[in-house]
Amino acid sequence: MKILSLLALMLGCSVAAVAQTTAVRSLALLPDTTIWGVLGSRTETRNDAGLQGRDGAMSGFFQTLYPVNYPEGAQSWWHLLDVRHAEPSNNFAMQFAGSFFDQNLYFRKTINNPATPWSKVVMEQNGQITFKGTYNFERFNIGKDGNNGGSVLEFVNHATDSLSYGVKMGANVDRFGYGLYFQGSSLSYYYDSLKYASKPALFVSALDNTIGIGTHQTAGYQLAVAGSMIAERIKVKAKGAWPDYVFEKDYPLPSLKSTAAFIAQHKHLPEIPSAKEVNSEGLDLGDMNARLLKKVEELTLHLIRQQEEIEKLQQQNHEILQQIRKMSNGKSKAVN
Repeated sequence: MKILSLLALMLGCSVAAVAQTTAVRSLALLPDTTIWGVLGSRTETRNDAGLQGRDGAMSGFFQTLYPVNYPEGAQSWWHLLDVRHAEPSNNFAMQFAGSFFDQNLYFRKTINNPATPWSKVVMEQNGQITFKGTYNFERFNIGKDGNNGGSVLEFVNHATDSLSYGVKMGANVDRFGYGLYFQGSSLSYYYDSLKYASKPALFVSALDNTIGIGTHQTAGYQLAVAGSMIAERIKVKAKGAWPDYVFEKDYPLPSLKSTAAFIAQHKHLPEIPSAKEVNSEGLDLGDMNARLLKKVEELTLHLIRQQEEIEKLQQQNHEILQQIRKMSNGKSKAVN
């Protein structure tokens, strides 16, 4: 009897084991039909993101219309993904949250503090990452510029309550060539309508390390400026000899006659570029100042010599007048 009872017990356990294995296999073959949450959505409602485990908080997906301990300024509908520590007596959780109505995402680890601040997750969209600000700071963009490998940093600020302006710094082969450019925009009511200048405010060429202001075409000059400029002081360091050599005794001072002949033929001073040359080649300020000073020094030498000649002539005239007076006085005495 005991043997029969034992066999029956073993048979019953075997049948139960087979039934359980069959059930497990059946569940594995069937789609997961486990449902919970609001309307079977597997999303539950929780207003307080800082709720502790002992107060009913569990890991899962949540929604709320009345957010508490969510990111600053949260209102209306929000999502919450909460991954919690298994021990309900503490409040260690990793959480993601976001509004129903925008693409912003926030993250935090509560570290046993329900009011732990949230951090905004930086996300890429269309090749750019955007940081939106408040008050005068409207946004900061970083990412691609165009579709050919260009990159850009863009700063957008408010000029007034309704007007904004932007400044870009970027590198784009298709825009200005190989180098780094800076561009500014005019005022606009909307970000999408910002109009950036067609020429860069500043361009640094990567090919020859030159700089352009108002242009990206430096033509090999270390600094190229397209347009006018103003400065309180400009100092030019001349490379060549300063023309003090004009005052050396052995300096071959050109005669005024030869200078006059040159002017008559060429219509400009010797060693001074013509109007045609200046229009095509530009003007070297340091070199031009040296040339002009040289002409001033030559002219000064001519004036000095002319003054010496004038003084000699004046002395001669004085002596002649003295002789004439003596002769006139002698004749007067002879008549008397």
